[in-house]
Amino acid sequence: MNPDDNNREPGLTTFDYQLSDPRLQMLKAAIPYLPLSQQRIVSLLVRFQELRHTADLFSGGELTAMGLQPEGSHVASPVEMLQAMKPYAGPKERDMIEMLENIQIMWQTMQAAG
Repeated sequence: MNPDDNNREPGLTTFDYQLSDPRLQMLKAAIPYLPLSQQRIVSLLVRFQELRHTADLFSGGELTAMGLQPEGSHVASPVEMLQAMKPYAGPKERDMIEMLENIQIMWQTMQAAG
C-alpha cells in the first residue's frame, strides 16, 4: 500500500492525489454555488491549472513517469491494474473488468500449468 493512501481523500486516484492542490479542491467545491455565468470560467480555470501542473510534474521536476508506479517498484500485472480501476467503474464497466480479470487469471493458470 502507498504510504500516502491514509491521507488521501476518498475517491482520488494516485494520479489525482499527486496532482491535488488544496486551493483547487476548494475552488471545485465552490463551483456549484457560483452563479451559472461564473461556473464555466472557474471550471475551465481549475482544469487548466491541473493540466499545467500535470505537464510540470512530468517535465522532470517533482515527478517522473516512474513515480506513478503502483505500491513500490515491482511491475504491476494486468490483474492489479484492473483491480485499481474497478472502484471507479460503473456497473457495466465493473462487469467487464471482472470478466477481464477472470480471463487473465485463467490465462495465468494455464501458463503456470503448462
